[in-house]
Amino acid sequence: MILTTSCVGSPTTPEVHTVRTPKAFKKEFQKKSKQQQDRILGCVRKLRVDVHASGLHVHKIQGQQGVWQAYVDGANRLTFHWDGPVIVLRHNCNHDFPSRNP
Repeated sequence: MILTTSCVGSPTTPEVHTVRTPKAFKKEFQKKSKQQQDRILGCVRKLRVDVHASGLHVHKIQGQQGVWQAYVDGANRLTFHWDGPVIVLRHNCNHDFPSRNP
């Protein structure tokens, strides 16, 4: 379902990270609409190639040691952590925007 291959980078090609998808992430993923699944997969593909890709807005989550967040789209996020060079997906969820701007 989600890409899990990797290749070693060279001077002409960037390193592509391996992505691990735990059962809990897969379970959350399967509950999403096809459109949302496609967006999540697009986010994962970008993360594999360039963690700092434009539009992902990757940053550490405050108060959660070692947990990072990437934008899937305007209202949805994907969280992950690193296990060495491997990206381990954690959650894909909706970000609660209405509570920010009453």
